[in-house]
Amino acid sequence: MQPCLEDAITLYQENRFTEAYELFYPLATYDRDPEAQYYLGLMYFEGDGVERDITQAQQLWKKAARSRHRDAAYRLSEIITSTKTMF
Repeated sequence: MQPCLEDAITLYQENRFTEAYELFYPLATYDRDPEAQYYLGLMYFEGDGVERDITQAQQLWKKAARSRHRDAAYRLSEIITSTKTMF
């Protein structure tokens, strides 16, 4: 059965992260779905259902941003501006 993005988002919103991950992962990795990449990045950034990994989140958001996913691009810009050292 083909994973469904809408089902994955619903599971994510219901805080059923393990089940959501199982649907998001193939969509983000094999189908290169930008929305799935964005949500999977959120999971890694927040540590929802997976070990927190900001580097992995950034990689996923970069892929989604290349497909013109606005929220992913925004998240990347937030990380970049929050980690800059001000002199």
